[in-house]
Amino acid sequence: MKEIILVINAGSSSLKFKIFDLENNAIASGQVEGIDLAPSFKAKNANGDVIAEHLWSQKEAHNHALVLEYLISWILETFKEYKLRACGHRVVHGGTIFNKSVRIDDKVIADIESLIPLAPLHQPHNLRVIKLMHSMFPDMPQVAVFDTAFHQSMQGNATMYAIPYSLYKEGVRRYGMHGTSYAYIAKKMQDSYPNIADKKLIIAHIGSGASLCAIENGKSVMTTMGMTALDGVPMGTRPGAIDSGILLYLMESKGYGVDEIRDFLYYKSGVGGLSEFSSNFYTLECNIDKNEGAKRAFDFMTYRVAEEIAKLMVSLNGCDGIIFTAGVGENSAYFRSEVCKHLEYLGVKIDENKNQTRGTEAISAQDSKIAVFAIPTNEELMIVLDTKALS
Repeated sequence: MKEIILVINAGSSSLKFKIFDLENNAIASGQVEGIDLAPSFKAKNANGDVIAEHLWSQKEAHNHALVLEYLISWILETFKEYKLRACGHRVVHGGTIFNKSVRIDDKVIADIESLIPLAPLHQPHNLRVIKLMHSMFPDMPQVAVFDTAFHQSMQGNATMYAIPYSLYKEGVRRYGMHGTSYAYIAKKMQDSYPNIADKKLIIAHIGSGASLCAIENGKSVMTTMGMTALDGVPMGTRPGAIDSGILLYLMESKGYGVDEIRDFLYYKSGVGGLSEFSSNFYTLECNIDKNEGAKRAFDFMTYRVAEEIAKLMVSLNGCDGIIFTAGVGENSAYFRSEVCKHLEYLGVKIDENKNQTRGTEAISAQDSKIAVFAIPTNEELMIVLDTKALS
Protein backbone atom coordinates (compact mmCIF):
# COMPACT_ATOMS: atom_id res chain seq x y z
CA MET A 1 0.00 0.00 0.00
CA LYS A 2 1.20 3.51 -0.85
CA GLU A 3 2.01 5.78 2.08
CA ILE A 4 1.41 9.44 2.91
CA ILE A 5 2.79 11.85 5.48
CA LEU A 6 0.63 14.46 7.19
CA VAL A 7 2.09 17.86 8.12
CA ILE A 8 0.19 19.90 10.73
CA ASN A 9 0.59 23.52 11.80
CA ALA A 10 -1.73 24.13 14.75
CA GLY A 11 -2.55 27.63 15.95
CA SER A 12 -4.92 29.07 18.51
CA SER A 13 -7.76 29.49 16.02
CA SER A 14 -6.60 27.55 12.97
CA LEU A 15 -5.21 24.20 11.96
CA LYS A 16 -3.35 24.06 8.66
CA PHE A 17 -2.40 20.77 7.04
CA LYS A 18 -0.66 19.38 3.99
CA ILE A 19 -0.49 15.78 2.78
CA PHE A 20 2.58 14.47 0.94
CA ASP A 21 3.35 11.23 -0.82
CA LEU A 22 6.76 9.64 -0.27
CA GLU A 23 8.15 11.37 -3.37
CA ASN A 24 7.63 14.68 -1.50
CA ASN A 25 4.74 15.69 -3.75
CA ALA A 26 1.91 17.55 -2.04
CA ILE A 27 -1.34 15.81 -2.96
CA ALA A 28 -3.73 17.86 -0.81
CA SER A 29 -3.75 20.76 1.60
CA GLY A 30 -6.15 22.89 3.56
CA GLN A 31 -7.07 24.33 6.90
CA VAL A 32 -9.66 24.68 9.58
CA GLU A 33 -10.22 28.33 10.43
CA GLY A 34 -12.21 30.03 13.15
CA ILE A 35 -11.78 27.29 15.74
CA ASP A 36 -12.40 29.92 18.42
CA LEU A 37 -15.61 31.20 16.76
CA ALA A 38 -17.37 28.98 14.19
CA PRO A 39 -14.95 26.46 12.63
CA SER A 40 -14.83 25.98 8.87
CA PHE A 41 -12.91 23.31 6.95
CA LYS A 42 -11.65 23.57 3.38
CA ALA A 43 -9.35 21.22 1.47
CA LYS A 44 -7.80 21.53 -1.97
CA ASN A 45 -6.04 19.09 -4.28
CA ALA A 46 -2.60 19.58 -5.81
CA ASN A 47 -4.09 21.75 -8.58
CA GLY A 48 -5.70 24.09 -6.08
CA ASP A 49 -9.25 22.86 -6.71
CA VAL A 50 -11.53 22.74 -3.67
CA ILE A 51 -12.33 19.10 -2.94
CA ALA A 52 -14.04 19.36 0.45
CA GLU A 53 -15.72 21.90 2.72
CA HIS A 54 -17.46 21.68 6.07
CA LEU A 55 -18.90 24.11 8.60
CA TRP A 56 -19.49 23.75 12.32
CA SER A 57 -21.74 25.83 14.54
CA GLN A 58 -20.64 28.38 17.13
CA LYS A 59 -21.61 25.87 19.80
CA GLU A 60 -18.82 23.63 18.50
CA ALA A 61 -16.09 26.27 18.76
CA HIS A 62 -12.97 26.01 20.95
CA ASN A 63 -12.63 22.31 20.17
CA HIS A 64 -9.39 21.21 18.53
CA ALA A 65 -10.31 17.57 19.19
CA LEU A 66 -13.52 17.88 17.18
CA VAL A 67 -11.89 19.41 14.11
CA LEU A 68 -8.84 17.12 14.25
CA GLU A 69 -11.05 14.03 14.41
CA TYR A 70 -13.00 15.32 11.41
CA LEU A 71 -9.78 16.02 9.50
CA ILE A 72 -8.34 12.57 10.17
CA SER A 73 -11.62 10.86 9.22
CA TRP A 74 -11.71 12.85 5.99
CA ILE A 75 -8.10 11.94 5.16
CA LEU A 76 -8.64 8.23 5.83
CA GLU A 77 -11.81 8.19 3.72
CA THR A 78 -10.53 10.37 0.87
CA PHE A 79 -7.14 8.67 0.58
CA LYS A 80 -8.20 5.14 1.47
CA GLU A 81 -5.69 3.69 -1.00
CA TYR A 82 -2.90 5.18 1.16
CA LYS A 83 -1.57 4.35 4.60
CA LEU A 84 -0.85 7.24 6.97
CA ARG A 85 2.83 6.65 7.71
CA ALA A 86 3.74 9.56 9.99
CA CYS A 87 2.79 13.04 11.11
CA GLY A 88 5.10 16.06 11.26
CA HIS A 89 4.28 18.99 13.53
CA ARG A 90 5.48 22.56 13.35
CA VAL A 91 6.42 23.51 16.92
CA VAL A 92 7.19 27.16 17.58
CA HIS A 93 9.75 26.99 20.40
CA GLY A 94 12.47 24.44 21.10
CA GLY A 95 14.51 26.62 23.47
CA THR A 96 18.08 25.41 23.86
CA ILE A 97 16.83 21.85 24.32
CA PHE A 98 16.21 21.13 20.63
CA ASN A 99 18.71 22.05 17.92
CA LYS A 100 17.13 19.75 15.33
CA SER A 101 13.90 17.93 14.60
CA VAL A 102 13.11 14.96 16.83
CA ARG A 103 10.82 11.97 16.92
CA ILE A 104 8.21 12.55 19.59
CA ASP A 105 8.07 10.44 22.76
CA ASP A 106 6.91 11.13 26.31
CA LYS A 107 10.13 12.97 27.22
CA VAL A 108 9.93 15.17 24.13
CA ILE A 109 6.33 16.04 25.00
CA ALA A 110 7.38 16.95 28.55
CA ASP A 111 10.25 19.09 27.24
CA ILE A 112 7.96 20.90 24.79
CA GLU A 113 5.53 21.51 27.65
CA SER A 114 8.33 22.98 29.78
CA LEU A 115 8.92 25.60 27.08
CA ILE A 116 5.35 26.97 27.12
CA PRO A 117 6.47 30.12 29.05
CA LEU A 118 8.67 31.05 26.06
CA ALA A 119 5.75 30.89 23.60
CA PRO A 120 2.55 31.01 25.67
CA LEU A 121 0.26 31.88 22.77
CA HIS A 122 1.58 29.23 20.36
CA GLN A 123 3.14 26.29 22.18
CA PRO A 124 0.01 25.04 24.00
CA HIS A 125 -1.84 24.60 20.70
CA ASN A 126 1.08 22.76 19.08
CA LEU A 127 1.19 20.50 22.11
CA ARG A 128 -2.55 19.89 22.24
CA VAL A 129 -2.63 18.53 18.69
CA ILE A 130 0.47 16.39 19.28
CA LYS A 131 -1.24 14.77 22.26
CA LEU A 132 -4.51 14.29 20.35
CA MET A 133 -2.71 12.64 17.44
CA HIS A 134 -0.84 10.38 19.87
CA SER A 135 -4.10 9.29 21.46
CA MET A 136 -5.58 8.50 18.04
CA PHE A 137 -2.47 6.80 16.62
CA PRO A 138 -0.31 5.65 19.56
CA ASP A 139 2.02 3.59 17.36
CA MET A 140 2.41 6.05 14.48
CA PRO A 141 5.66 8.04 14.37
CA GLN A 142 5.28 11.73 15.07
CA VAL A 143 8.03 14.29 14.52
CA ALA A 144 8.44 17.78 16.02
CA VAL A 145 10.09 20.38 13.78
CA PHE A 146 11.06 23.51 15.71
CA ASP A 147 10.99 27.10 14.44
CA THR A 148 13.92 27.92 16.70
CA ALA A 149 16.23 24.99 15.86
CA PHE A 150 17.85 26.59 12.80
CA HIS A 151 19.09 29.47 14.95
CA GLN A 152 20.94 27.31 17.48
CA SER A 153 24.10 27.99 15.44
CA MET A 154 24.06 31.61 16.65
CA GLN A 155 26.90 32.42 19.04
CA GLY A 156 27.86 34.93 21.74
CA ASN A 157 26.64 38.48 21.16
CA ALA A 158 23.90 37.31 18.80
CA THR A 159 22.17 35.47 21.64
CA MET A 160 22.37 38.04 24.46
CA TYR A 161 20.51 40.98 25.95
CA ALA A 162 22.09 43.60 28.22
CA ILE A 163 20.26 42.31 31.29
CA PRO A 164 21.57 40.44 34.38
CA TYR A 165 23.56 37.47 33.14
CA SER A 166 21.81 35.24 35.66
CA LEU A 167 18.68 35.56 33.50
CA TYR A 168 20.64 34.50 30.43
CA LYS A 169 21.67 31.34 32.26
CA GLU A 170 17.99 30.74 33.01
CA GLY A 171 17.19 30.89 29.30
CA VAL A 172 16.30 34.56 28.78
CA ARG A 173 18.11 35.03 25.46
CA ARG A 174 17.60 35.38 21.74
CA TYR A 175 16.22 32.26 20.06
CA GLY A 176 14.73 33.46 16.78
CA MET A 177 11.76 32.12 14.81
CA HIS A 178 10.80 31.09 11.25
CA GLY A 179 13.75 28.70 11.25
CA THR A 180 11.99 26.14 9.05
CA SER A 181 11.50 28.80 6.39
CA TYR A 182 15.14 29.88 6.61
CA ALA A 183 16.28 26.26 6.40
CA TYR A 184 14.27 25.82 3.21
CA ILE A 185 15.69 28.98 1.61
CA ALA A 186 19.24 27.91 2.54
CA LYS A 187 18.58 24.53 0.88
CA LYS A 188 17.01 26.20 -2.16
CA MET A 189 20.06 28.43 -2.56
CA GLN A 190 22.35 25.37 -2.42
CA ASP A 191 20.26 23.61 -5.05
CA SER A 192 19.65 26.52 -7.43
CA TYR A 193 22.37 29.12 -6.75
CA PRO A 194 25.39 27.17 -5.42
CA ASN A 195 27.81 29.94 -6.43
CA ILE A 196 26.36 32.24 -3.75
CA ALA A 197 24.71 29.79 -1.33
CA ASP A 198 27.58 29.68 1.19
CA LYS A 199 28.25 33.41 1.08
CA LYS A 200 26.87 36.16 3.29
CA LEU A 201 23.10 36.23 2.82
CA ILE A 202 20.20 38.05 4.47
CA ILE A 203 16.77 36.45 4.23
CA ALA A 204 13.66 38.58 4.80
CA HIS A 205 10.71 36.39 5.79
CA ILE A 206 7.91 38.93 5.59
CA GLY A 207 4.29 37.96 6.16
CA SER A 208 1.73 38.60 8.87
CA GLY A 209 4.56 37.36 11.09
CA ALA A 210 7.93 38.70 10.02
CA SER A 211 11.62 38.39 10.76
CA LEU A 212 14.98 38.52 9.04
CA CYS A 213 18.02 36.26 9.33
CA ALA A 214 21.70 36.63 8.47
CA ILE A 215 23.24 33.36 7.28
CA GLU A 216 26.72 32.35 6.22
CA ASN A 217 27.74 28.90 5.00
CA GLY A 218 24.04 28.06 5.20
CA LYS A 219 23.89 28.63 8.98
CA SER A 220 22.15 31.26 11.08
CA VAL A 221 24.48 33.97 12.37
CA MET A 222 21.92 36.50 13.64
CA THR A 223 18.16 37.03 13.45
CA THR A 224 15.79 39.84 14.32
CA MET A 225 13.31 37.95 16.49
CA GLY A 226 14.42 37.33 20.02
CA MET A 227 13.26 35.29 22.98
CA THR A 228 9.69 35.51 21.72
CA ALA A 229 7.88 36.28 18.47
CA LEU A 230 7.56 39.98 19.38
CA ASP A 231 10.98 41.40 18.52
CA GLY A 232 12.41 42.78 15.28
CA VAL A 233 10.38 44.31 12.47
CA PRO A 234 6.69 45.25 12.76
CA MET A 235 4.16 42.56 11.87
CA GLY A 236 0.43 42.45 11.21
CA THR A 237 -0.57 42.97 14.85
CA ARG A 238 2.77 42.78 16.70
CA PRO A 239 5.01 45.86 17.07
CA GLY A 240 8.46 44.40 16.62
CA ALA A 241 11.21 46.17 18.55
CA ILE A 242 9.91 49.01 20.72
CA ASP A 243 11.20 51.03 23.67
CA SER A 244 10.39 48.84 26.68
CA GLY A 245 9.69 52.05 28.60
CA ILE A 246 6.44 52.27 26.61
CA LEU A 247 5.18 49.28 28.58
CA LEU A 248 6.07 50.97 31.88
CA TYR A 249 4.21 54.07 30.69
CA LEU A 250 1.10 52.04 29.85
CA MET A 251 1.18 50.32 33.25
CA GLU A 252 1.90 53.41 35.33
CA SER A 253 -0.11 56.04 33.45
CA LYS A 254 -2.94 54.03 31.91
CA GLY A 255 -3.33 51.24 34.42
CA TYR A 256 -2.55 48.38 32.04
CA GLY A 257 -2.22 44.98 33.69
CA VAL A 258 -0.55 41.85 32.34
CA ASP A 259 -3.53 40.87 30.18
CA GLU A 260 -3.80 44.35 28.66
CA ILE A 261 -0.05 44.45 27.96
CA ARG A 262 -0.24 41.04 26.29
CA ASP A 263 -3.21 42.15 24.20
CA PHE A 264 -1.40 45.37 23.26
CA LEU A 265 1.73 43.51 22.15
CA TYR A 266 0.15 40.60 20.31
CA TYR A 267 -3.08 41.99 18.88
CA LYS A 268 -3.32 45.81 19.01
CA SER A 269 0.01 46.87 17.51
CA GLY A 270 1.95 46.27 14.30
CA VAL A 271 0.78 47.75 11.02
CA GLY A 272 -2.80 47.22 12.14
CA GLY A 273 -2.36 49.56 15.08
CA LEU A 274 -0.19 52.06 13.21
CA SER A 275 -2.51 52.27 10.21
CA GLU A 276 -5.76 52.28 12.20
CA PHE A 277 -7.04 50.62 9.03
CA SER A 278 -5.92 47.03 8.49
CA SER A 279 -3.35 44.47 9.68
CA ASN A 280 -3.32 42.85 6.22
CA PHE A 281 -0.33 43.97 4.14
CA TYR A 282 -2.14 43.36 0.84
CA THR A 283 -5.04 45.55 1.94
CA LEU A 284 -2.61 48.25 3.01
CA GLU A 285 -0.77 48.14 -0.32
CA CYS A 286 -4.03 48.36 -2.27
CA ASN A 287 -5.03 51.47 -0.32
CA ILE A 288 -1.75 53.40 -0.15
CA ASP A 289 -3.06 56.12 -2.49
CA LYS A 290 -6.45 56.31 -0.77
CA ASN A 291 -5.79 55.96 2.94
CA GLU A 292 -3.30 57.97 4.97
CA GLY A 293 -2.99 55.26 7.63
CA ALA A 294 -2.30 52.56 5.04
CA LYS A 295 0.51 54.63 3.55
CA ARG A 296 1.92 55.49 6.97
CA ALA A 297 2.11 51.84 8.06
CA PHE A 298 3.40 50.47 4.75
CA ASP A 299 6.11 53.13 4.50
CA PHE A 300 7.19 52.48 8.08
CA MET A 301 7.36 48.74 7.42
CA THR A 302 9.59 49.07 4.35
CA TYR A 303 11.84 51.50 6.25
CA ARG A 304 12.18 49.12 9.23
CA VAL A 305 12.92 46.09 7.05
CA ALA A 306 15.64 48.04 5.23
CA GLU A 307 17.02 49.22 8.58
CA GLU A 308 17.24 45.64 9.87
CA ILE A 309 18.90 44.45 6.66
CA ALA A 310 21.58 47.09 7.16
CA LYS A 311 22.02 46.11 10.83
CA LEU A 312 22.37 42.42 9.97
CA MET A 313 25.29 43.27 7.70
CA VAL A 314 27.29 44.01 10.86
CA SER A 315 26.93 40.41 12.01
CA LEU A 316 28.12 39.17 8.60
CA ASN A 317 30.79 41.84 7.97
CA GLY A 318 29.12 42.50 4.65
CA CYS A 319 26.43 41.04 2.41
CA ASP A 320 26.44 39.18 -0.90
CA GLY A 321 22.73 38.56 -1.33
CA ILE A 322 19.28 39.53 -0.05
CA ILE A 323 16.39 37.08 -0.39
CA PHE A 324 12.75 38.10 0.06
CA THR A 325 10.33 35.33 0.99
CA ALA A 326 6.97 34.51 2.66
CA GLY A 327 3.58 36.07 1.87
CA VAL A 328 4.64 39.69 1.42
CA GLY A 329 8.30 39.15 0.60
CA GLU A 330 7.69 36.77 -2.29
CA ASN A 331 4.45 38.30 -3.63
CA SER A 332 4.72 42.08 -3.35
CA ALA A 333 6.96 43.61 -6.02
CA TYR A 334 6.14 47.07 -4.64
CA PHE A 335 7.28 46.10 -1.15
CA ARG A 336 10.59 44.72 -2.46
CA SER A 337 11.15 47.81 -4.58
CA GLU A 338 10.52 50.21 -1.70
CA VAL A 339 12.83 48.30 0.67
CA CYS A 340 15.61 48.24 -1.90
CA LYS A 341 15.28 52.00 -2.52
CA HIS A 342 16.32 52.53 1.10
CA LEU A 343 19.42 50.40 0.41
CA GLU A 344 20.57 52.09 -2.78
CA TYR A 345 23.41 53.78 -0.88
CA LEU A 346 24.88 50.28 -0.44
CA GLY A 347 24.76 49.64 -4.17
CA VAL A 348 21.55 47.58 -4.07
CA LYS A 349 19.67 47.83 -7.35
CA ILE A 350 16.81 45.75 -8.63
CA ASP A 351 15.68 45.23 -12.21
CA GLU A 352 12.06 46.42 -12.11
CA ASN A 353 11.06 44.29 -15.09
CA LYS A 354 12.35 41.17 -13.35
CA ASN A 355 10.89 42.32 -10.04
CA GLN A 356 7.44 42.69 -11.61
CA THR A 357 7.60 39.30 -13.37
CA ARG A 358 6.00 36.64 -11.15
CA GLY A 359 8.15 33.53 -10.89
CA THR A 360 11.44 35.32 -11.57
CA GLU A 361 13.76 34.58 -8.65
CA ALA A 362 16.90 36.61 -9.42
CA ILE A 363 15.65 40.20 -9.58
CA SER A 364 18.75 42.36 -9.08
CA ALA A 365 20.05 44.67 -11.77
CA GLN A 366 23.20 43.61 -13.58
CA ASP A 367 25.26 46.33 -11.87
CA SER A 368 23.90 45.73 -8.35
CA LYS A 369 26.67 45.24 -5.79
CA ILE A 370 24.43 42.86 -3.84
CA ALA A 371 22.35 40.13 -5.48
CA VAL A 372 18.61 40.27 -4.78
CA PHE A 373 16.15 37.36 -4.98
CA ALA A 374 12.43 36.73 -4.50
CA ILE A 375 11.94 33.04 -3.62
CA PRO A 376 8.79 31.35 -2.32
CA THR A 377 9.33 29.50 0.93
CA ASN A 378 8.13 25.94 1.56
CA GLU A 379 8.14 25.20 5.27
CA GLU A 380 5.91 22.15 4.86
CA LEU A 381 8.44 20.51 2.54
CA MET A 382 11.17 20.88 5.17
CA ILE A 383 8.86 19.37 7.78
CA VAL A 384 8.00 16.40 5.58
CA LEU A 385 11.67 15.76 4.75
CA ASP A 386 12.57 15.64 8.44
CA THR A 387 9.49 13.57 9.27
CA LYS A 388 10.30 11.03 6.57
CA ALA A 389 13.91 10.80 7.72
CA LEU A 390 12.92 10.22 11.36
CA SER A 391 10.09 7.77 10.75
